[in-house]
Amino acid sequence: MRESDQTRGFTLVELIIVMALLAVVTAIAVPSLSRSLRQRNLNDEASRLLALTEYARDEAVSQGVPMNVWIDPNAQRFGVEAKAGYDGDDARTREFALNPDIHFEIDRGATHGGVVDAMEFAPDGSAATSSIDALRLVDRFNAAVTLARTSDGWSYEIVKEQR
Repeated sequence: MRESDQTRGFTLVELIIVMALLAVVTAIAVPSLSRSLRQRNLNDEASRLLALTEYARDEAVSQGVPMNVWIDPNAQRFGVEAKAGYDGDDARTREFALNPDIHFEIDRGATHGGVVDAMEFAPDGSAATSSIDALRLVDRFNAAVTLARTSDGWSYEIVKEQR
């Protein structure tokens, strides 16, 4: 047989070596990718909660009424509404469900019916002294992100925790 008539291809040994290399690379890459996706969920929820605090401040100023950011740890929900006893625009209230893999850890706050009034913003945009200083979001793998009051006390910021 001439060389041009022979079919070219891979030997079984070459295919096994390539498959083994792919298995090793996959075994190394998958845990790193998994951690990255988990951290992304945690960061997304913290960013959403931070955006809600800014929304509450903006609404307090624009409506001229105190606004509360509330958290219901049992129902895994959080939102913003006008403080009880004030006539805020009900169309401007917001409510969100927390990612099921994440839960809240709260130190203190006014509670009514299992719902925590976590943060209150006055019509001048300032955070009330009764607002919580920090709130942790923890995922099911115990990675955490903290939403903490800034040093000037006017707003909140995301503080990533070292593991």
